Amino acid sequence: YTEFYKSISKDYLDPLAYTHFNAEGEIEFKSILYLPKKAPFDMMDNYHSKKSEVKLFVRRVLVAEKFDDLLPRYMNFVRGVVDSDDLPLNVSREQLQQNKIMKVISKKLVRKVLELMKKLAKEEESGGDDDEEKDEDEEKSDKAEKKEEKKEKPGEEATWTKFWKEFNKNLKMGCYEDDSNRSKLSKLLRFTTTKSEGKEISLDKYL
Repeated sequence: YTEFYKSISKDYLDPLAYTHFNAEGEIEFKSILYLPKKAPFDMMDNYHSKKSEVKLFVRRVLVAEKFDDLLPRYMNFVRGVVDSDDLPLNVSREQLQQNKIMKVISKKLVRKVLELMKKLAKEEESGGDDDEEKDEDEEKSDKAEKKEEKKEKPGEEATWTKFWKEFNKNLKMGCYEDDSNRSKLSKLLRFTTTKSEGKEISLDKYL
């Protein structure tokens, strides 16, 4: 997984975390999505014109290196690949963007990225305890999709803390731009309070 990440992202660092899953149901596709360890130095430059860095394949044929509609702007740091058998191969980029299948794929990708981030944040708060109850949507998706996620080694700074330091601006932009996922994103935000002893904590923990 690590070598694959480096080959598609041209990053010299290992990925911070990843999720590998098969989406089944009405639309079927396979995907590996990575969260990088470090933010690109120019990440917020030309923010509004930057494209998603997830590569789109149709029946294992590369269709687009970068594709606008796969992930929203605030997730432009996510790297990975998507391979779908349901998309037409011989169509233009403009036609693909209008394709209803693309919208379904995009929605599922966003959900998987949010689930991965939520899992990392929960691991930090619970000290690695994975016996948290899953919400109904996650239980349904787990039955339909197989996924693997990379965890940090014991003794290291929590993975979520590392991620937050690098990509907190993106999550804040997501709260502003993404109405449908605002409540999920807001739970991932961290703040320093007068009683948190310099540590950044979630709004839920503060309340």
